[in-house]
Amino acid sequence: MDFNFRIKRTINLQEVSSTQDIAKEIADTVKENGVLITAITQTAGRGRFERQWESKKGGLYFSIVLRPNKRTLPLENLSLKAGRAVACTLKELYGLKTKIKLPNDVLAAYAGTYKKISGILIETASNSNGDLEWLALGIGINTNNIPSKTLNAVSIKQITGKTTDNKKLLENFLANFAKEYISWNIA
Repeated sequence: MDFNFRIKRTINLQEVSSTQDIAKEIADTVKENGVLITAITQTAGRGRFERQWESKKGGLYFSIVLRPNKRTLPLENLSLKAGRAVACTLKELYGLKTKIKLPNDVLAAYAGTYKKISGILIETASNSNGDLEWLALGIGINTNNIPSKTLNAVSIKQITGKTTDNKKLLENFLANFAKEYISWNIA
């Protein structure tokens, strides 16, 4: 069994409805593992319960197609591990104080309160036996975008006053997530 985490193919897109839509299509048709899909904007980004995720230009929006060795669905643990990887990356690169709001949000300290800086969405498919076939891990991180004032959200740029290198952020997240994913996949 292969417990490693590797991105084997990357698809960079300008604008999509949602990186999750592309990830699910790839998982269903091409049967690949380790595919990373990124987009500059999403017209229909979403979170749990189909809640809209504002995906303006400047943010980091991506999904990863994974085919874990697990056949059962302890997905709340994976969501937590992905949240930890986001939080760890934000602290390492930008010194942000964060906390995880279960089951799928990362909050960052800003102006005396915590505001949403990242959301995580996991969608899956199972076979007729109920065994997990694939999962699509979608993550949105507010980086250089300015979230609408109606949202209780913040971006890295608002906190630090500096422009974020989304490529560097993604690379560091993937390194941190690899450790979390491997520990989840072998547990």
